[in-house]
Parts: sequence; structure tokens; C-alpha cells
Amino acid sequence: MAATIKTDVLIVGGGPVGLLVAYGLARQGVDTVLVEKHDKEQQAMYGRATTLYPRTLEMLDQLELLDGLNQIGYIGRNSVTYKDGQRVTSRGWHVMFQRMSGTFLDYCLNIRQKYSENVIRDAYLNMGGRAYIGWALEDYTVDNRGEGDYKVTSRICQADTSKGLTVCSKFIVGADGGHSLVRRLSGIPFEGDRTDFKWVRIDGQFKTNMPDADLGFASIESKSHGNVLWVQLDHGVKRIGFAMTDDMLAKYGNSLTEDQAKEEAVRSMEPFSLEIEKVDWWTLYSINQRVADTFFANDRILLAGDACHTHSSGAAQGMNTGVHDAVNLAWKLGGVVKGWYSTEILRTYDNERRPAAQHLIELDKAFSATISGQIPETHKGLYADANELFTKLFDESIQFNIGLGIHYDESIISKNPSTGMVSAGWRAPDALVYAPGSRIPVRLFQLTRNTGTWTVLIFAGQPTLTRKTLALSMKKLAVSLDKLPKGMFRCFTLIANSVTEGDQVFTVPKIGHSYYDSDRSAHAAYTISTNSGGVAVLRPDGILGYATALEDIEAVETFFHGVVSRN
Repeated sequence: MAATIKTDVLIVGGGPVGLLVAYGLARQGVDTVLVEKHDKEQQAMYGRATTLYPRTLEMLDQLELLDGLNQIGYIGRNSVTYKDGQRVTSRGWHVMFQRMSGTFLDYCLNIRQKYSENVIRDAYLNMGGRAYIGWALEDYTVDNRGEGDYKVTSRICQADTSKGLTVCSKFIVGADGGHSLVRRLSGIPFEGDRTDFKWVRIDGQFKTNMPDADLGFASIESKSHGNVLWVQLDHGVKRIGFAMTDDMLAKYGNSLTEDQAKEEAVRSMEPFSLEIEKVDWWTLYSINQRVADTFFANDRILLAGDACHTHSSGAAQGMNTGVHDAVNLAWKLGGVVKGWYSTEILRTYDNERRPAAQHLIELDKAFSATISGQIPETHKGLYADANELFTKLFDESIQFNIGLGIHYDESIISKNPSTGMVSAGWRAPDALVYAPGSRIPVRLFQLTRNTGTWTVLIFAGQPTLTRKTLALSMKKLAVSLDKLPKGMFRCFTLIANSVTEGDQVFTVPKIGHSYYDSDRSAHAAYTISTNSGGVAVLRPDGILGYATALEDIEAVETFFHGVVSRN
């Protein structure tokens, strides 16, 4: 009889998304078991996802993973585009870097999936995580009528052996890719569109005479190979990508060999030269767009990453979207396990992330066509050049693509604020503040690390103007917050004074640690007046949940009353 183990959450899939969910839960003290059927150390799987955008970097930074990734990957801060061998300005990836404002992490990180997985896996294991590598899910059942909290019973087995285990868990997360067994066993439909587009990606050691080939990104608007991608990766490796045009499909069909792929890669770079010294990884793949009917089923089953949405790599959204899924899910699931929230909050995961995935799918349909050198039916007659249309589409959707413009509708965890001009459901602004006695600033995002904890920012304004209101409001706020579960929140008081006025801190009412907003940049970022102050509530994932004036501090208790479980 197979041995039985218990855990709060079983995560199926040890790619970046599954690892991030597991790691995010571990940071909250939630017990997890992760199952991954492939031994990644034995796989030459260097390719796949590579580019991480600013908002993704911010979230990884708040999870204290970014430094380890930055030590390995290539920091990209610019790009170049060529057509007929001539530089073309304001086209392709160049547009993206022009729009990276409002963040201190204004770059892209190019790192192959093998290495990003290693960093996240090591962090997870260092926190005591249990990873069953070389084990696969066979089946699972959910019995919501059973006694106790462990409603999910799963069977896992070790590859090439008869060894098996039964895992009893409160929840199961399917992060097991486009062919997700968790999704299929749950019966969740995964509908979408198949296309005739096929793309080639090759990673390796290359040499070229293309000017500025080391900027990070390059695009070559080729007449014969679509919009050719050139990316600088980690360890001095480059990636080249191109579309299988109709002519190439007629020539090779689905039987393209590595040597033929290399020959076409050389042609795709014309009029520049390309010398391929070594190939680490290459692939020929079809472009399909699919999204699951739901990301949350049967009160116990959750899907994330490719398990619930697939699309092309044209805008490099795969891992970025998966990171958004994982970060959104982990804090909610962790809070449910700890009893802070009811399972109703897990519906907000589906309500927030599924529309974002659907929006990406719609964008990707146009991206994949134009990158393949074709103009979609919806734009025919309006554009003669697919590359020009790609630039227009990329420009119009750039804030969504780099993640800074992703936002969510109003809900129990994102309530329209009554002060400031930052909308609930949008990324909360970052800013520099000073600790007492320090001449070196610290970012708000560094203070608000993601451990599943809410952040209450008290904008004290100028104490000479706000002291009376602040004193009364802080007393009321302290009483309100004391009603919340222990560990659910943290507070910072931001004082609109110079750090040199440190002796005044003792006369300023506060909750939590105080920081000086010396140049008023934090107050300005949240559009809160230094004459009157205010309060902003940040979700654990760095999204603004609510904001209100100091005079209406009771509204903070009302907001949290709608979030916290009343069981």
C-alpha cells in the first residue's frame, strides 16, 4: 500500500510558474509539495521563456529573487531595427524602451528558463520546500463532502519505478503546461484557435557583423523570413528567431532539420552575415491561442501559466504572464489556508487573471500574424507592410506588454479610493523615502516585500498641518487594525519632512516604522496632499487595494471587513 503524506497545497509542475507558487506559499509559512515529472538537471532544456519585463522584475524583486536572476541574465536597455540593411528608428522593440517610465527597474532581463528555474527552485528548497523531481501525477479526486480540510487525494508515482505516494492536500494547483493533466482530469474546457503559423527559435554561440548586435534586442524586417528576432541571452548566448513563411513551409513542411534551420537562420540575417559556432537548443513550433474556461474549479482546483492559457512568444509574454498568475494566486491561496479569507477570494484570481489572459490572446492573434509577415483580415486594406502594422500594435499595447499597465476591475480586494488619483486595481507607485538618520533612500517596494502581508501606508503630510487629525486618526486606525488576524498587515508612516528634521519624529503620531518623504515624491506619486495626508492600502502583490483621507479612517476598517473571512 502506498505511503500517504499530507500538505496544504500540492503543486503539479516544476517550471517557473509552479516553482513561484510554491515559493510564494513557503514565504507565508504554508506547507507545500511540488511534483515535477522531468529531471531538469538531465534535460538540455535551455530555451523556452527568456525575456522578463519591468513589472515582472518588480514582483520578483519583492519576492527577493531578482538579484539572483540579475547576476546571471543579460540586462537589456535598448534595441535596434533594420530594414534592407538600414537602421529604422522608432520601430520594433525600440518603442518599448521609450515607454519604460514610472519604474526604477527600467530594463528587460534576458535569462533562459533553465537558469531562472534554478534560482527559484533553490530559493524554494532553502525555505524547506518539498520537491518530488522525477515524480508524476497519475490521478486525483476531490471530495468536498469528506471530513476535515484535506479534500484532495492525489496519486503520484516515481518515473521508471513502481514507487508511489498518496498526497492528501487542501488544494491542488495545476502549473503543468499546455497539456495539463490537472486541467484535463478536472474537465475544464481549453478552447481556442489553431493557426498555420510556425516559428523557429535557435539559441547558441553566434557571430554577426550587424551593427549594435550587443544592445540586447534587434529586429530585422525580412522579406523572406518575417520579423526576425535577435536577443542577447545569458552566458554570452544569443537567440535568433524567424517565421516559417509559405515558401519555407512548401519547401520543408514539418520536417525541418537542425542543419536546415541553421541555413535559414543565416539567410534570415541578410544582408548581414551570421556564423553559427554552436547550437544549444532549437525548436520548430506551431502557434496556437487557447484559454481555459475557468482558472478555479470545484473550490479546490486552480490553474496557472500555460495550463490555462497558451499563445505565441511574439511579444515575449509567456513567462511574464505566468509570473503574474503565480504572484496573484500565491498570496490569496496562502491567506485562505491560514484562515484569513474565505475561498471566495480565490474567485478574484479567476476574475482578475482570466480577462488579462483573454486580452493577451486577442493581441497575440495580431502579433503572430504580423511577425509571420502577414496582415490579419481585420487590417487588410489599411496596411501594406506587416512590419508597420506590428509596430503600431506593439506601440498601442506597450504598457500592457511590459506589465505596468495591467490592472484589475473593482472587487472586494480592489475598492475605488476616496482620495488620490491612483485607481484601485492598478499597480501601486514606487517612490524613494528615507529612514531616520539615513542619507541613503530606500524604495517603497523594498519596504513592502511580498510575504502575503497587506501594507497600510499612512501619508502623514506636513505634521505642522496634520498633527491633530493624524493623532485622532491613528488611534482609530490602531483599533481597527487590531481586529485583523495577526500577521496580516504591516504599517509605515510617511512624513513629508526633511530627514534633517529628525527630532520632530517623536511628536508625529505614527503606526509602524516612520520614513521621511523628504522631497514629497511619495505623496506626489499617490497624489495625496501634504496639507491633509491620507492612507493607502496595498495588496500583498503590490496592487492598490484602497485609499482614503485621514478624516475618513473608518473606511479602512470597512474595506478590510469585506476582505477578511468571518467564519
